[in-house]
Parts: sequence; C-alpha cells; structure tokens
Amino acid sequence: MVVLRTGGGPRTRLVGLRWLLLGAVWLAACNNAPRTIENNVSFKGKLSEYALFKGGMPELLPANGVVPIRIGSSLFTDYAEKQRLLKIPDGQKMIVKGNGLPSFPDGTLLAKTFYYSKSANGTRLIIETRLLLYSGGKWNAATYRWNEAQTDAELVVEGARVPVYFEDRYGKYRHLEYQIPAQNDCGTCHRSDDELVPLGPQMRNLNIPINVGGENVNQLAYLMQRGVLAQADIAGIASIPDYKDSSLALAPRARAYLEMNCAHCHRETGTAAGTSLDLSYNTPFEKTGMGYNKENMVIRMSTMGEYHMPKIGTTTPDEEGVRLIRDYIKSLGD
Repeated sequence: MVVLRTGGGPRTRLVGLRWLLLGAVWLAACNNAPRTIENNVSFKGKLSEYALFKGGMPELLPANGVVPIRIGSSLFTDYAEKQRLLKIPDGQKMIVKGNGLPSFPDGTLLAKTFYYSKSANGTRLIIETRLLLYSGGKWNAATYRWNEAQTDAELVVEGARVPVYFEDRYGKYRHLEYQIPAQNDCGTCHRSDDELVPLGPQMRNLNIPINVGGENVNQLAYLMQRGVLAQADIAGIASIPDYKDSSLALAPRARAYLEMNCAHCHRETGTAAGTSLDLSYNTPFEKTGMGYNKENMVIRMSTMGEYHMPKIGTTTPDEEGVRLIRDYIKSLGD
C-alpha cells in the first residue's frame, strides 16, 4: 500500500495526486502482462551438469573453455556481486553487430552467479546462478539455487526467498530477504517483444578495459584473442560509462544507471513500452519522458511496495543509485 500525505500546501497535494495517478497508469501498463515466453529446451536438474567450473564449485573458477566477462555498468540486485561467464560451442564465435548484442552461435550459454563476499560468518555466500541458453534460434532461461553446503545448485521454477546477512562494499552490515525469481519472471525484464534476450553483454557494455594477468587490455580484443569473438574493427564501438565512477560527469552516469536498471522495461520493445518513459541510453532526453515524470522517478525508486521500480528483482532500494538519480533530476531544473 502507498500512503500519501495530503496535508500541506496546494503544491504538495498536487504533486501527491499527480504521482498517484501516474503511478496507477504505470502499474497498469506494467501489469498488463504479455503472453508467457516458453522455453524450447529442458534444463538439467543440477548446475554441475553444465561443467562451468573446475575444482570445487564454490571456488567459482571457470572451467577450460568458459570465459569470464565483465560489463561496464550492471543491474543493481540487492547489493549482490555477480560473476558472468560465457561458454561458446567449440569452433564457433560471436559476431559483432554494431553497439548492441552480438550475433551468438547456437548453443551459447551465458551464466550469471549472484553472491555476497562477506556474509554473517565472514565467508562468501552464493545464492543463485541464472542461465541463458541460445538454442534453435531462441534464448531460454533457467535459475539454479545453491544449496547450504555451497557444493551445487538445483533448478528452481517457482522462485524462493533467502534470508541474507552481509556486509556491503561500503562496510555497512545489512539484512534482507533475497528474492530468487520464478521461471515466469524472466520475461519481465529479458523481453524484447515476444522474445527473451540477454541484457548486459552488448558490445558497448563489453567495450571496457579489464585486467588480465596484471595487464590492462580491451575486453573485446581479449575475447577475440580467446577465440570466442570473431575478428572485427572495434574502433567505432561505443562504451557505456560505469555509473559507479564518481569521477565521470553526472548526466552520462545517470543515463547509464537508467539504461541498466530501468530501460530493459522502459523501451520501445520492453514490458513497459506502453508507459510515457523511454530510458534507453541513446534516446534523446526530450524523447525520454523524464521532463514530465522527473518528480515521480526518485519516489518510485526509493519507496518499496507495489509502485516501486524496478518492479521485480530488488527487495530494498539502491541507496547510491537513488542518490545518483536524485542529483541528476535536480540538475535538470524546473
């Protein structure tokens, strides 16, 4: 339930009423669920059957032929850290297609593991691993919950809530009820019209420097060297800035945050395409709808409940992200 204080001056009541009305419109648009996207493959019962790791699974060491990847800006998920892995069938390669997603060969497997480095007992706690498998020209999604012994993970369909006690990267101790998504939740974010698509591994989000063996190298060049990305001229590939880098300008950081945390729904082909917002990084500001909605964006990001955004995937507000977007909204003026 959302409670709005209607006391105060006329402007206070007007803003509250306007937010409520817009919230109702957005909620209706987001809850107008399109048809469920069904998998066309049967996923294995245990994560270990995919042989993504070598040695003990809780070490999260990529197996031979499995390539770790990083992205410039990432989705906030209740302060969890993430390991991203890419597994391409032998002899196959991704092909660059501009700044967006590459062309993936059939059989490509993307894995993202969510964990907390410092749990209540000081050890790493692995919560879940999400898989995207490209098969028969279609992406398929599955989620695996790690067991208490941290030795393997089992396929889950209905989702689960996991109590977590941890220390965040700022040294603050937190407790939350982490939400593992249900199978049908995947299409809420990973949707482009009636297809599932990856979100993070766009060329512009992979085009970042990474450290390999103590040396800084361009990640796209590294993926070519590893033989999983076809040779291409990457000089013209754009980059999405790291919104956590406070040395960068405010506007591109804020737009990068909105791209990764909001635009998967708020774009032309997303679940919230029927709303008045298009928050894609490259959408010109005057076409984003932010000028009209800026009074409501921070409220919806910082207030939990049925009007909270993102709609799923978080159980607590992103304090640093809210501060970033609040500063950006203030910089826009009236």
